[in-house]
Amino acid sequence: MNAPASVPDDETARRVGLPPGSRLHETRLASGLTIAAAEVPGARRQRLVAAVGVGYLDEPGDCRGLAHLLEHALFLGSANYPDSGELACWVGERGGRYNARTGETVTDVHLHLPPGDTDEGLTRLVDVLAQPSFNPERIGSEVEVLDAEFQARLADPALHRLVALGRLCREGHPARLCHAGNRKTLGVDRERLVMQLSTFHRQHYRAERMALVMLGPLPLEEQLERLTRHGAMLPAREPTPPVRHWRWSEPGGVAWHPPTAKAGTHSRTTTLELFWPLPEEQASTHADWLASVAARLADGRLAATLQAAIELEQLEVTLAPDGMGTALALRLTPAPDMEAVQAMLVACRSALERALAAPLPTPPSAPLDLDAWPRLRAAELVANQQDTPQPAGATTEPLLPWLAPEQCRLLWQSPTTPHRWATLAETGTAWRSQSPPGESLPLPWRAPPSLAVRPVYPSVDDPPPRPLHRDERFTLWAGDPARLPDAPPASLCLGWPAPASQQAARLAQWRQNTLPLRQVAASHGMRLSCAGDARGDWLIATGTAERLEALVELAVACWPERTAPAPTGPAEGLLAQRMLARLEALPPPGANAAGSRHVLGWASGCADERAAKALIRHLAERLTNMPTEADEPQHEVREGTTWLSPQGSDHAAMLELAGPDDTPRSRWLLQLLAQCHDAAFHHEMRQRRALGYVSAVRYREASGFPRLGYVIQSPGTGADTLRQAILDFLTRQGETLAQLSPAEMTRRRLGLLSHAGRPETHAEATDRLWQSLRRQTASGNASAPWQPLPWEAEEQALAALRCDDLLSLARDLAMGRLATRWWFHRPSGADA
Repeated sequence: MNAPASVPDDETARRVGLPPGSRLHETRLASGLTIAAAEVPGARRQRLVAAVGVGYLDEPGDCRGLAHLLEHALFLGSANYPDSGELACWVGERGGRYNARTGETVTDVHLHLPPGDTDEGLTRLVDVLAQPSFNPERIGSEVEVLDAEFQARLADPALHRLVALGRLCREGHPARLCHAGNRKTLGVDRERLVMQLSTFHRQHYRAERMALVMLGPLPLEEQLERLTRHGAMLPAREPTPPVRHWRWSEPGGVAWHPPTAKAGTHSRTTTLELFWPLPEEQASTHADWLASVAARLADGRLAATLQAAIELEQLEVTLAPDGMGTALALRLTPAPDMEAVQAMLVACRSALERALAAPLPTPPSAPLDLDAWPRLRAAELVANQQDTPQPAGATTEPLLPWLAPEQCRLLWQSPTTPHRWATLAETGTAWRSQSPPGESLPLPWRAPPSLAVRPVYPSVDDPPPRPLHRDERFTLWAGDPARLPDAPPASLCLGWPAPASQQAARLAQWRQNTLPLRQVAASHGMRLSCAGDARGDWLIATGTAERLEALVELAVACWPERTAPAPTGPAEGLLAQRMLARLEALPPPGANAAGSRHVLGWASGCADERAAKALIRHLAERLTNMPTEADEPQHEVREGTTWLSPQGSDHAAMLELAGPDDTPRSRWLLQLLAQCHDAAFHHEMRQRRALGYVSAVRYREASGFPRLGYVIQSPGTGADTLRQAILDFLTRQGETLAQLSPAEMTRRRLGLLSHAGRPETHAEATDRLWQSLRRQTASGNASAPWQPLPWEAEEQALAALRCDDLLSLARDLAMGRLATRWWFHRPSGADA
């Protein structure tokens, strides 16, 4: 299909950004099914994705939410696997993961499995796609789940953004309406709903509308054979592709805000989106040219220009904006008032004119994400069922009118104002038409940061990791213990102590300060990551050795020593997700880095060691001269209760289990327990007790310390009932689920290694090595040799675990002998 026989499979893989040594082959079977196999030798697990070219814009107008309900119904039983939740249990037992997503025009289901389970995984995946059972009672219960999800999402600005975006669409077009789905839009007639689901499934879930994509370490030929064999089970019928009309009304703008927004909300909760809708066929034909245009818009110049006038925190440029179909879009934050919006619009229009005249010749490749790649590729394949190769010498002239200034649409998440706002009845979204601002004087253009090319004096050999310098102020390591095929030429990591208080605000300010710098780095094929945790702040920079010193030097200069508290805005995402995120931000037991000023560095690849030493010495001197800041006292996790401030209309409860230490053994044990409990906990709370939309057991880490969260989000069940439900599960089922036979333990180990074994990419290896070095230094073992590799130590710890170790952990949890903490959320106005 997209890989003609004359093009080698490895060359095809290289073109789409897969790691060196990979092979890719895509073809279309006689049934019309598109299959794609990607052999990535360094991958740990096999990714399986099935995509269908149907989404919520294809739903019947009298049953909004039907596509989303069908996605849920796929997991409620199928012809050969009739039990509800059977796929979830099977995947969980193998240490895998599964999920699904319904988009505008594509629905996908994806599994991550150990390579040895691929064949059965495909069998089960194809069965749920081809033969879902549609049990009326289960469908009725799932409607209640979707309604609970809808009610929960009413507190999420992302839902209101999509609803407001519909105001820019033509009357009568499906994109003008909300498709989240709830009890009212889906109805209560179960028999009728089952008939609609069956009809919708029969019309759209057909081989010629689908793609199966696989990525993993299995040989290419084996992957293709399995995809072909299992794909033959998908039904092939006469193609009746959905008719999709142009959605957009005349160019214009909409301002909006969530119903929970309050007057006086800080301006950083505001966002401006500018987008130019494009015809799909022409955009596909000229995809490379559009990527070059987008890369020019993100080369740092526009960001630097806007930052000089506005406290710009984010500037994202994308050709795949959420909810906008095919478009070139810019997303800018914050956009505090009309004057700022006008300045942004003028600058962006001018920048687009420049980009159209001089696109970036070689757009930088996106960071490799092996989890995301199969999903994105499957969506592309079902969206372009017919090959659309760009003709030789094809001109981009037909696209230029679509990118004219007057074709720009504007979507502004605005602060509340005294002006009159309309309200959408279904969601409560506040909105009003917003005409694009008139002409104004353009902002003076600012040059982006310059990455000076400097002479490099790298080591002539490739020595093993060694401490290049060590004293009371800083330690610098050099050498690379693991260099994967996709390794960049050089990398430099720096870390230093920083107060835990106001860390979120400090990191936000640092990322804001480095926005133009990170874009400039990307335009040169380099990467800069700025992050922090309870042990301090750090950066990781990778790319060409000649520019690496300049990149790191500028990034360190952008780090704010002091910052104001971060403003708060409307909470985003589901409440349960936000509660689980708390577990990743907690400090390690006894952590307090405020009194230390020791700086840590690591140079690898062909990085200039002399330059790295000079940089880290300068940073150490800067920290020495920095005034101390009183830090918040750190407390160890102990039994207790935390009540969260009201953040929505749902109740929620979470039991946090803290690991005793940050050793690989503790991390593996908690991950094993999560695997054993998750599917059963989900079924017990969501299916049997019908407590709420979200019920899950999730593993999290904070600075390497492991934690589990047993979380339930419910629209109407109080905290005491949710708490008791979690305790009942642990005492009645917790030990039984953790009683594994030796064969089951072996299978679980293989599953864990497929999920968190040896690194799949050099970026992952660098991050894991860096965090291991930071933990080693924080523990006071800075003088110890850097051996063994962290994943080797982790494999040894996993191999040493026995069945009784896991059972003992589950028993201690059920008996209340472990360090736990309860987190509760109660809506404002709810009874105490």
